Amino acid sequence: MLNAKTITEHLLQNRLALTSYVYSVTRNFHLAEDVFQEICVKAVSQKHDFESSDHLSKWFRVSARNRAIDVIRTREGRYVGLSEDMLGLIEGNWDQSTDSRRETLLDSLQDCLATLTPRSQRIVRLRYFENRSGREVAELMGQKVESAYQAIARIHRLLGDCISQKLETESS
Repeated sequence: MLNAKTITEHLLQNRLALTSYVYSVTRNFHLAEDVFQEICVKAVSQKHDFESSDHLSKWFRVSARNRAIDVIRTREGRYVGLSEDMLGLIEGNWDQSTDSRRETLLDSLQDCLATLTPRSQRIVRLRYFENRSGREVAELMGQKVESAYQAIARIHRLLGDCISQKLETESS
């Protein structure tokens, strides 16, 4: 059985991966953070139920997915994200990628995001952290919709190239 301290440490050590999972359900960074915090509180209050860290992680993902869908349905009347089958596939395969590989990829992404111009960083923040549509990004950036989508595609290529280079350098 895990105690409250062990649960808290495990959840904080895995915060990025768990929040990323919740984001895959919500597609809203702020909502993913809210759900993460709510489920953390619930996990600590149910500490007697967890046999291992692996059991805690699996419970967390199921609970967070269900809570996120409930919140979205309450706010918007329905959930229009990934299908239950797709969410099940994601959840089932989530543990298959090793934590060190995931951490390496996330570290590389963070480093590569820092190399973007301030304008590109703003576009990323608007699109992916504030969950704005391409049209909204264009309006906020004072450009045509087509230009915003071209900028987003260019940023994707830059990040992909940067991450690939970092991974190649690390494996050499």
